[in-house]
Amino acid sequence: MKMNYYNIKKLIKGYRVSPDLKSKTLIAIPQKKIYSRYGFIPLQIVHGDKKMSITRNTPILHREQFRDKFNRGTFYTLFYYEWNPNKLQLELSL
Repeated sequence: MKMNYYNIKKLIKGYRVSPDLKSKTLIAIPQKKIYSRYGFIPLQIVHGDKKMSITRNTPILHREQFRDKFNRGTFYTLFYYEWNPNKLQLELSL
């Protein structure tokens, strides 16, 4: 299966999303990057020189829907995942 790459600009402190997540560092991924009309798409998240894989087994910590800021009458959804680039994930992606 094809793996797409997604570059993130900054990490999010968990307390900004929910008090329950205050000890975690999060990343926010738009729903349209993870799901297409064909289903789930695995992602390789890149932040600087570190990488992390998002698969079906990666737990979603929070989900939030926002109104489009350009007043197009639509909404967009962000999925929040814990930023955890570790050696095991990098070995799996090689």
